[in-house]
Amino acid sequence: MSRRASERTMAIPRADVEEVRFRKAHASLVVLQGAEIGRDFLLRRRATVLGRGPEADIRLPDDLASREHARVEVRWDRRKRNASFHLTDLRSTNGTLLNNRPVESAELRENDKIQIGKTVLKFDLLDEVEARFHEEIRNRISYDQLTGLLTRESLYLALESELQRSRKYRTPLAVLMMDLDHFKLVNDTHGHLMGSHVLTEVGRLIRGSIREDDVSARYGGEEFLAYLPERSADEALRAAERIRRAIESASITLDGVTVKVTISIGIATFPEHGDDIKSLVGRADQALYRAKRTGRNRVRL
Repeated sequence: MSRRASERTMAIPRADVEEVRFRKAHASLVVLQGAEIGRDFLLRRRATVLGRGPEADIRLPDDLASREHARVEVRWDRRKRNASFHLTDLRSTNGTLLNNRPVESAELRENDKIQIGKTVLKFDLLDEVEARFHEEIRNRISYDQLTGLLTRESLYLALESELQRSRKYRTPLAVLMMDLDHFKLVNDTHGHLMGSHVLTEVGRLIRGSIREDDVSARYGGEEFLAYLPERSADEALRAAERIRRAIESASITLDGVTVKVTISIGIATFPEHGDDIKSLVGRADQALYRAKRTGRNRVRL
């Protein structure tokens, strides 16, 4: 007796599968040398600016890099149905090296090495499987699985580099310590699944309320931490208020049940309140305690 059609395994040519899954259609820049060694950046289908400034798409904590140092562009060939990647120096102060040679503009080849200041990046071409693997590894190493924010340890590494830059160029920096109000009541009333869902949504709201170059993390439990480069105290207060209002106004729903939560935020700024991670986080935590003590759902500097 023959098996039903729905139980049969469909056969397709192996080449058709490999053409899709193993065509090297994704590109990545991997840091081989520099402050963020080991980090890799997946290049999107648009121009990507590399540099030291907050406006750069890939920000390099390197004193020898210009604010907008170089650009990688994707050029799509419709006839050949493939993409090529081109590196252009943006009239940088110290120039861009490609495989140890100064370059103004060139097409990138797999395994090319780009040097910007003291930072060396390798250009990789990835197939679909490799790209997903790299993204999964990045997320597992650097990001909290529940909220999608950085882990505390990863944020501390990035903050240390940012503080070094702030000291050298005498630019301000703000640290925000955040804590959900009465979060235990959410878990006790609606269960831990709802609690986890609330944390996920709060992470999304925090990310959506700050700039791309601001960095946020899940500090632990229902606590969150963020740092805002080149932000004065007034600018940090406005950013913190945006976060507070976004969370206060959100209705978070799971399985037909809706809850509302609020958040308290404490702020400390460099150099006024400290010049290292311990002092800045400590002072932000003290400000958070004042926000809690004076009524919650508020921001304190």
